[in-house]
Parts: sequence; structure tokens; C-alpha cells
Amino acid sequence: MPNCHEMKKGEIYVCEECGLQLQVIKECIDVGKPADECGCHDEESGACAFNCCGCEMVKKSR
Repeated sequence: MPNCHEMKKGEIYVCEECGLQLQVIKECIDVGKPADECGCHDEESGACAFNCCGCEMVKKSR
């Protein structure tokens, strides 16, 4: 599942259930850092994880 600290500017993520697409316009200030160093990462709540329709969004292949 994509987390904000893994998503890079210009990437597009898609919900395979409904087709919604999101493009990263601005990166998280913690991009590239490990999950435990991301300021909004919470393993229990999935605070910086992106889901849609109850499914994980996936990075779109170009």
C-alpha cells in the first residue's frame, strides 16, 4: 500500500475498484525516509496509507 513518504512527485496512483486516480503534486516532507521516521506514520491506524473503496491504491504504470 502506498504511504506518503514513498510517493514521489509526478507519480499516479489508481484505485483498481472504481478507477479513481491521484497524482502526487507535492511530496511529503519525509519522502525517502523509513516509515518509522515519517512524522505521520502510524502502523496501527495506517495514518499515511492511501486506500479507496476499501482497497489499496496502486502505482500506475506509465
